[in-house]
Amino acid sequence: MSAEQLRHDLTEVLACAAEPLSTTQARLAVTERCQRRGRPVVTEEVYRALVILARRGVVRRVTDQPGRSTHWELTRSPHRSADARTRLYREDRIS
Repeated sequence: MSAEQLRHDLTEVLACAAEPLSTTQARLAVTERCQRRGRPVVTEEVYRALVILARRGVVRRVTDQPGRSTHWELTRSPHRSADARTRLYREDRIS
């Protein structure tokens, strides 16, 4: 799976989530969603992709969750996630 595809899939997973997801939960959701697309992703890849998405303003790190795990959510409401995906796709094509 390419880095671009991983970021797209993470955006989709977070858009469907009812609450913020930990990095591990996001990794498991992407792996389950993309079982047939090659090797499973590892936590480091997912974390790196989430950090890039956070820098771009697509997701944000949530600090009010219990435990030590880092949690993430979209910065926009789920019904506007298509705009974020479009912007993400354009930025990937430019860079």
